[in-house]
Parts: sequence; structure tokens; C-alpha cells
Amino acid sequence: MQPEGGDILDRIRAVRGGLKPSMQNVAEEVLARPDAVRTMSLRDLSQACGVSEASISRFVRGIGLQNYREFVVRMAERPLGGTDTGTREASGVYESIGRDDTAESILYKISHRQMDVARAAMTTLDPVALEEGAGLVCAARAILFVAAGSSSLAAENGVVRFGRIGCPATFHRDCNTQVILAAAICTGSVVVAISDSGRTDQTLEAVAAAQRAGVRCIAVTSYPDAPLARMSDVVLQTPPAYEPSGEEPLYESMVSKFGQLAAIDALYSLCAVREFDRATTHLVRGNPHIRLSRTRRPHAPD
Repeated sequence: MQPEGGDILDRIRAVRGGLKPSMQNVAEEVLARPDAVRTMSLRDLSQACGVSEASISRFVRGIGLQNYREFVVRMAERPLGGTDTGTREASGVYESIGRDDTAESILYKISHRQMDVARAAMTTLDPVALEEGAGLVCAARAILFVAAGSSSLAAENGVVRFGRIGCPATFHRDCNTQVILAAAICTGSVVVAISDSGRTDQTLEAVAAAQRAGVRCIAVTSYPDAPLARMSDVVLQTPPAYEPSGEEPLYESMVSKFGQLAAIDALYSLCAVREFDRATTHLVRGNPHIRLSRTRRPHAPD
């Protein structure tokens, strides 16, 4: 059984994309040589990474541990062997799950991976960026969500969230339709583009079309240096599921979508708080219809 809180390397993978460069150096060293790192002193690790001892301490706190001693203990609890190369075995069916996993280990890995992503979102999501994004949304005439694949789940969640507080929001799963709507969008609207990698072609095309129409964009992505982030006015950074080197798994990481949902919920909540009276008025209007949908009896057959 793995230590409480999940595998320490899984936690580092979850947060490394949101760390500062010096702390990312530490993450890469730990993931590349976990067996060597487990025997290193704080000074040894700082020299191996080429960073200060203070940076090592900040890295340890950044992955949710109290001090370097706790980090050493967690590393020592891991079984020996293995490095992190950013790739997955060909037989893998889901992130960190392989041929020899059991029902117990699968449940453990997925649940703790989800918790790691939730914790990491507190590090990667910048409150200043959220404030900027909320300002764009609150001033917008309408919101257009663009996304592909399983990122569509967060887009659909956003349509419901913002629609319930009276903010007109639209999302179409067909990517061609997204581009057409983005090109024809009214000035004063805002686009919310969701892509874990920040490199999804259809999403980038829709954002480019919206920008040609003079519309500003909020990106929800794991990689602040990705094309989507560079194109956008505001970036809400979510915890990464893999390296941005084109080594994405052929399956889509559903765990990473928890970060996207967290970003959309945080953005919605901040907008609702900024316009609290108007938001609650719209919510109250919708509540009776929600209650009715949960109590309506099915029609009897003729």
C-alpha cells in the first residue's frame, strides 16, 4: 500500500507545471533519479539541482509537505526502482495504471490522483488572473466557450453555471461550429477557450477567429507557454497531466479535467460574488424549475 496522500512522485508530476523555474529543476531531478534522491541530504540535493537550499525548502512546501525531513520519509516509503521519462508503457490504459493493477490499486491511484490535482490547483490558479478573467466576463455581452474532446465537460459546466446567474453563454461540441460562431461573435463578448495541452488545433482556430473579430479570450490550460496561452488575454493555469512535448497519451486524462472544472467553478463563483444581488436574483428564478424536475412523476402510458 502506498503512503497516505498518494505516491509522492505522482504529486510532484501534478504540480510541477505550476512551479517556478528553480523549483521545476528540483522536480525534474527528483523524478529522473528518485532512488538517488531518497538518500540525499538537503545540501546534496541543492548541489545536484544547482539551486539554493532555500529553493529546496520552498519546493518541499510547494508539493504540500511541511519540511525536508518529511520529504525524505515519503521518498523512503516508495519502492526502489524506476524513473520518470514523461512517457507511459504501451500497455497502459489510463494514467499511472498498467497491466498488473488490481481493483484496489486502481481505486487508490485514481482517488489520490484526483486529490493531488485538487491540491495542485490551489498552486497553479493565480488569484490575480482569476480577478482579471472575472472582470472580462462581468463586462461581456455574452460568453462563447470553445473546447474539444473531454475538455468539453468543463465548457458545458460553464454554460450551465454562468447561464444560471443570467450571463448568456454558448457552447457547441462541433468544432467547425465553434469556429463559425467565434468569427461572427459580437464585439464586447468574451471567449473562454479550454485545452489541457493548449495546442488543440480546432480550439486555436476558434480563438484566432474571435480575435480577428476584436474579441478578448480567457484560456484555461496547463501550460502557460503553449500557443493558446500566448494568444489569450488571461490565462487560468490548471495542473498538468503530462509534459507539453507531444508525449500525450492516446487516451485522454480525465483526472486533469478536475483542474479545468475547478478553474471554471472559481471563475463563475467570483463573477457571482462581484454581482451578488443580480446573480442571486437569477438563481432564485431558476430554483423552482430545478425542484420541479426532481419531483415530476413520469407520464403513465396511454
